[in-house]
Amino acid sequence: MAACAMMQPSTALLAKVQVWDTAGQERFRKSMVEHYYRNVHAVVFVYDVTKMTSFTNLKMWIEECNGHAVSPLVPKVLVGNKCDLKDLIQVPSSVALKFADAHNMLLFETSAKDPKESQNVESIFMCLACRLKAQKSLLYRDVEKRPGRAQKLEQSRDAHGKSACPC
Repeated sequence: MAACAMMQPSTALLAKVQVWDTAGQERFRKSMVEHYYRNVHAVVFVYDVTKMTSFTNLKMWIEECNGHAVSPLVPKVLVGNKCDLKDLIQVPSSVALKFADAHNMLLFETSAKDPKESQNVESIFMCLACRLKAQKSLLYRDVEKRPGRAQKLEQSRDAHGKSACPC
């Protein structure tokens, strides 16, 4: 588990992020699985673009996530890692994009080793932080309260009508 703080200068958003990862150690995953899903605010599914089996296993991970009653409102992101290994890629971006679309997820491709691609790692977490902030603002935004009347909540928009989320 790692924790970090991020600051987005344009909106002065400060977010504490806790990332839980077993680094492939199955023995930790089995003993910690209930802790992973309890009160989860976002899910990042990562696969290796150089291994098709890694990609096909995503269905199992999504089923496990859904089996632990993770709300459909929880933002989910699909991340293809090792995209710097272009000669070894087994999962084309187009296939991953179709999968992400079918499961209502954003797709990012990145590399932890290539500086040109590693910028996407920050983009992943900034996008999730922005989506979580937008959800929170929907929950806590000041709205006119009239007893017995339904209230419509909408996501915050800028002066041009665009969503405040950069992704």
